[in-house]
Amino acid sequence: MIRALHRWPGLLALALVTVLSLSGAALSVFPAAERIAAPQAEAGMTVATLADRIQGAYPGVEQIRRAPSGRITAYWFDEGTPGAAVIDPATGQGAASADPNQTQRWLTNLHRSLFLGDGGRIAMAMGAAAMLGLSFTGVLLVSRRVGGWQNWFTRLRGPLSGRLHVEIARIAVVGLVLSSATALWMAASTFDLLPGGGAPAMPVEVSGETGFAPGQMLLLVETPVDELRELSFPYPGDATDVFTLKTDEGTGYLDQGTGALLAWTDLTGWERVSETIYMLHTGQGAATL
Repeated sequence: MIRALHRWPGLLALALVTVLSLSGAALSVFPAAERIAAPQAEAGMTVATLADRIQGAYPGVEQIRRAPSGRITAYWFDEGTPGAAVIDPATGQGAASADPNQTQRWLTNLHRSLFLGDGGRIAMAMGAAAMLGLSFTGVLLVSRRVGGWQNWFTRLRGPLSGRLHVEIARIAVVGLVLSSATALWMAASTFDLLPGGGAPAMPVEVSGETGFAPGQMLLLVETPVDELRELSFPYPGDATDVFTLKTDEGTGYLDQGTGALLAWTDLTGWERVSETIYMLHTGQGAATL
């Protein structure tokens, strides 16, 4: 019975699981490559220092983002013309193009949805579910073949092809279960099947003043660059707009005239779990894994 449950779903899902695994293997190279190529912030640098340097180089900066790899990207307007660059934190100047890698984008769309939108996402989720089922039935078959869990790594006998299948599988199964289980969580999150969080409500009252330097804002001075996710600047000329800071801990709004913290919301437990699962599945922020 277990052998049939392992064989037939595996044959039916062969093409889908092959596309998933090959595209996922190709995508796994990019987090490490990005980590190596991206200029890294010096130890102890604060968001205030980073923002001050970037604003000095690009006075029209409207947003600063930090990827899990440590890559920092700035977006700005210069006399109405948009610009973007990967930033060297040591100088605040652009160090590389911010244009997305087209090969990575193509592979990501293939891996997530087969270029078929929501229908493709459902199909790939089914492929992940098939891989999870194959992993569990395979574990049971290996255990039965070697005579119990205590003999998991015992020497095998039999035809070479069968031995190779089991030898590889009993090591790779850990990664297969991790990848397929996290993929199913991410699919559920995509379709809003998991509890989410949200940003704090926009402040009703602000100082109405402008021009307070980000480099002097207390919260930015106290926040290390390693915790930064995104810093959005207020719209030029709009005294009612605010700075928006997103970190590993939560999201907050800062008054552009005084630098005071107006509102803050911590990440929820569900958000923290989802982000950990995203890291485990994609390798973003854990290139070695």
